Amino acid sequence: MTAVSAGTGAGVQLICDGCGTSTTSGGCGMHDTEVVYVAMESSGWSGTAFARGPHHCPTCAADLVTRPAARQRHTGTDRVVVRLEATAAVVTVSGDVDLDVAVELWSVLEAAASARLTVVVDLTSAGTVDSIGVGALVRGRNTVQRRRGELVLAGASPFLRAVLRTMRLATAFPMFRTVEHALTVTRGRRILSSGTAC
Repeated sequence: MTAVSAGTGAGVQLICDGCGTSTTSGGCGMHDTEVVYVAMESSGWSGTAFARGPHHCPTCAADLVTRPAARQRHTGTDRVVVRLEATAAVVTVSGDVDLDVAVELWSVLEAAASARLTVVVDLTSAGTVDSIGVGALVRGRNTVQRRRGELVLAGASPFLRAVLRTMRLATAFPMFRTVEHALTVTRGRRILSSGTAC
């Protein structure tokens, strides 16, 4: 729900959106939005780096992943949908990614990054992606990378690939033809990096 100052000094009180549980954490001398990120990391909570949330305690974060109703969420315009897979969050975008959809996309990418280390953005049904849409993808990528995760694109149109090349962002996003291919490759990378076998 929110994160509030814990009083004098650097610190923050986190309040869970799911159950209302709260915890107080030191901010390691950091202030404002940085405190929230540090407090969440040190407390094992998930959520955005922003004070207004959403934030979830470890128990509620696990429930969000396993609860069937939370496995697929339609957003207000139904142009951005997130689906949780075992190893990744798949964010599907439909139609043109303009100012209206970019704001929604950024919000959904942030939530997806809280739920999974790997975020696959399915652009198969997306139309044109303007500079604001590209900005939302870059912000999402940065959020995922701060959490030591990976954001990849699936089904990007030749137009979007050209835009990313022009903006010198082609190498910033691993790209795959299909969601299935992206899931297979990213799952393999996670297994290799963790040192565990199937």
